[in-house]
Amino acid sequence: MLSQIIAAAFKSKGKRKMTKSDLTYILSFDFKWFSHSMSKKVVEEAIKNGLLTFDEGKLEPTFDLKKVEIPIDFKPDIKRIFKFRIFDELVELISEKLGVSKPEVVAEINRMQEKFSGLLSAEVVALIYAKKVGLDVSPYIKRLWSEIF
Repeated sequence: MLSQIIAAAFKSKGKRKMTKSDLTYILSFDFKWFSHSMSKKVVEEAIKNGLLTFDEGKLEPTFDLKKVEIPIDFKPDIKRIFKFRIFDELVELISEKLGVSKPEVVAEINRMQEKFSGLLSAEVVALIYAKKVGLDVSPYIKRLWSEIF
């Protein structure tokens, strides 16, 4: 969902880079999805999760905007945005296991998610990736299952 929010904002302006304040403005005033302060938190969450990177003082998505579909009636769910704790933990574990940066892990998860045509959540794809690299994912499966149901 977080990648859809970011993609929607960039696609709406037809840009590949924008300032943090421009992105925050789009989310809060153009789309009216969040308050201004919550929009700042959403942008920070996207940065923290490796979906955005800074380049020459501007934010740039780390994923292919063209591959993210945004339904016409798309409305972000703030509860789901900040429920990425399992995702964060898995990214960190995979990063440590492989000796690569967190943004690199997130980029690979995004690529894998694209292979599944976006049918699987980022958390589920992170579980698959973690299992693929030899991590024990059983505790995370139980936690994710309890969050979903």
